[in-house]
Amino acid sequence: MSRFFLSAWGENEAAGIYTFDLKENGYPEKEAFIPFFHAGYLAWNRTRRFLYATGGLNENTDCVGAFAVSDDGKLTLLNKEASCGCSCCHLCVAPDDCFVYAANYTTGNFTEFSLRSDGSLSPAVRTFQHEGKGPHPERQRSAHTHFCSFTPDGKYLLVIDLGIDAVMAYPYVPGKGIEPEKVIRTDVAPGRGPRHLIFDRSGKIAYLITELGNTVMSFACDNGRFALLHEVSTLPCRIDYPTKASAIRLSADERFLIATNRGFDTVAVFSLDGAGGMVLADLTLSGGKSPRDVNFLGNGRFFAAGNEFSDDVYFFDFNRETGKLTPNGHKLALPRPLCFCE
Repeated sequence: MSRFFLSAWGENEAAGIYTFDLKENGYPEKEAFIPFFHAGYLAWNRTRRFLYATGGLNENTDCVGAFAVSDDGKLTLLNKEASCGCSCCHLCVAPDDCFVYAANYTTGNFTEFSLRSDGSLSPAVRTFQHEGKGPHPERQRSAHTHFCSFTPDGKYLLVIDLGIDAVMAYPYVPGKGIEPEKVIRTDVAPGRGPRHLIFDRSGKIAYLITELGNTVMSFACDNGRFALLHEVSTLPCRIDYPTKASAIRLSADERFLIATNRGFDTVAVFSLDGAGGMVLADLTLSGGKSPRDVNFLGNGRFFAAGNEFSDDVYFFDFNRETGKLTPNGHKLALPRPLCFCE
């Protein structure tokens, strides 16, 4: 069996964080559930004893929640702290388990929380505001922080801002936090609307998905700086209706990259050459509407797509040789599935 966690956004009794065990045949068996208002993005700490989630204290106040994880996969809420912004959508834990960082999309800021020894969160330590705008008349009227994560070497906190078309690299001092005055900015082509980023194991190549541009960009990475290598569309042809890219994942052997389209509700599979080159290898329907997040499960044998606006999760067999995704008949009905965490 392979355990994974899945967040379901909402306000009724079905909203919260679910624990599943993935059986040998790919069937997801529910093991536990904990209610959590507006459950969103999930992130582990280094020891995997604690799980952190974006959520809401109420309709008007977003938050980050801290959970202890038992050996059987059950979660216990430790505490919640206000995110100091609106639309808290992403978070990460510092490599030394001293801080949590959370991105607030609507307000264009991100917040630093220190962590106590029991895994709980302190109230916000500092909040950092981005400024600026981009060319998109509706989506880029102001800054919109959409992602925060650390470089593989732990030296930089990366904050991606969809509103200002930028990847911001903040130097991190272990035990002390980031140094905002030393930030390194990498600009993305205007109007692309960068969303999420993932590194290969070497830490030298990163792949960035652009929500508004519907593309994946590869970059050579060096000490907080990014140099563009290649860019490909997540769409097979011109689409004459609204669609936007969302999730990005790498297969375990890093031969394939996954990107999703919302509107043109599909999962694109790209073959990688290991040097930043990408070629579309497969394209399949996500099974529902608006695949917000996807992930590999069961040691890479299976794959799941969470469709936010049809309230369902579809499961696939993944061919590790060809990259082909094949629906395997398993499906979950959950309110607005937003994030997988294995």
